[in-house]
Order: sequence, then structure tokens, then C-alpha cells
Amino acid sequence: MNIETKILNAIKANRLNPSILGERKWYNYFIAVNELVWSRNLKEGYEIHVYDDNSKSEHLATIVI
Repeated sequence: MNIETKILNAIKANRLNPSILGERKWYNYFIAVNELVWSRNLKEGYEIHVYDDNSKSEHLATIVI
């Protein structure tokens, strides 16, 4: 199961709340959640950057919801 699928399933099951903005540890990952505003990004929603928890510099995925 890839990272994007894990995050989308966690949001559907209410185990991850994207409305809590900022950086935090989530299971074995370090995530950074940003809000997308339509006037700048042409889409409203959230952008989630996923990093490796050990190094916090290895970018694994970017998910736009």
C-alpha cells in the first residue's frame, strides 16, 4: 500500500484531520499540512507533504486533497 492510499484512507476513517495545519509526526512519517486557498492555487483544500520521520529531509510524497 503506497503512502497516498494510506493517507486518503486515514482521512476517510477520521484518523487524520487535515484541518489541523502545521507540521507533526503521524505514525512513521513526518507530515506538513498546508491549506490551499482558491485565489492563489485555483483549488481549495489541503496539501500534505510527507517526509521520512528519521531524517525529516527525505520527501516521500505530496498529496492534494
